[in-house]
Amino acid sequence: MASWVHEVFIEKAELFGAVMEAFWERGRKEAEGIARVFEKHGISKGSRVLELGCGIGRVAIHLARLGYGVVCLDISEPYIAKARERASREGVGGFEAVVGDAYRVDEVLAGRAFDAVYMVWSTLLGYGSREDDLVLFERAARVTRPGGLLVVANTVSRDLVVQRELCKCPRPVLSEYGDLVVIEHSEFDSAKSLIKSKWVFYRRHGKNLVYVDEIRFTLRAYTLTELVELAESTGWKFEAAYHSLETLEPPRPEGSPINAVFRKPLES
Repeated sequence: MASWVHEVFIEKAELFGAVMEAFWERGRKEAEGIARVFEKHGISKGSRVLELGCGIGRVAIHLARLGYGVVCLDISEPYIAKARERASREGVGGFEAVVGDAYRVDEVLAGRAFDAVYMVWSTLLGYGSREDDLVLFERAARVTRPGGLLVVANTVSRDLVVQRELCKCPRPVLSEYGDLVVIEHSEFDSAKSLIKSKWVFYRRHGKNLVYVDEIRFTLRAYTLTELVELAESTGWKFEAAYHSLETLEPPRPEGSPINAVFRKPLES
């Protein structure tokens, strides 16, 4: 596991948690897109599905509302507590949130098998080394039934990063999440395909911004080709890729987020 993960998602969980809260409606749309992918690839409502790296459940809870039996897993106890509380408060059935390490998912959820496993929004993949990602694919396969799916959705792609680098403005990016203001400083190491980011958080008080804290993280950006090669080297079979979960149109030549579907082969 990357050294920054514990700090960002556990020690300072409330910071990134506020960002996820602000993306709650986006989570609903992503859940609808994932359900669209499931339906196209034979995973019907009522199927048992697993989200790896679910955060506060902003996608998983919506997917459970759509009729799937959802288990979601995250290493952050604060995030899982929020997911459980919200699902209970809103009366969402068919939903279970579990604290655990996704890189050991087959141990955490020993004896359980799912019709589909999915990851959303640059979650887990690229957090560590290439070897870490191979482990993630291997462990995910162990909790997926033969013929089941792995969906990697809305994940950063190197092609898009490079496209933005070619015409980027070097100024930091400012975003607002409720009364939190985040100034994001990022750079791209093209030799190692690493996005290095520092997010500085401020709280708005009238016309003033008061410093709260900051987080730093590093994310590896894959091309679709590289990600397919990784998955297939661990036994998954590539099935499809899409530019958008909403339209399910093919990836664009100028670059798309990674929305990739893999299938676990049937046992002979």
